[in-house]
Amino acid sequence: MAEAGDFLEGLVKSGTMILISEIGDKTFFIAAIMAMRHPRMTVFAGALGALGVMTALSAAMGWAAPNLISKSVTHYLAVVLFLFFGLRSLYHAILAWDGGG
Repeated sequence: MAEAGDFLEGLVKSGTMILISEIGDKTFFIAAIMAMRHPRMTVFAGALGALGVMTALSAAMGWAAPNLISKSVTHYLAVVLFLFFGLRSLYHAILAWDGGG
């Protein structure tokens, strides 16, 4: 029965994280703008399909990376990538703020 509890916990945690991270994301705004010009169900299906593909790829990478690379290397690689994309986002935000982007 512990496996069912682990599954439910993973489902709730991943669903909550995706919901929180996607609200306010560029994809969220793009889908909202596209739904103003195109059939809403078509935009919804496209956005849902893209999220499904990205979730499957993320889950596959989450399974494969620790099995192919040591957990220590995976951890530090994740830290470096997180910092890179975070700093890149800040850089683009500063460019946009100054009117250069």
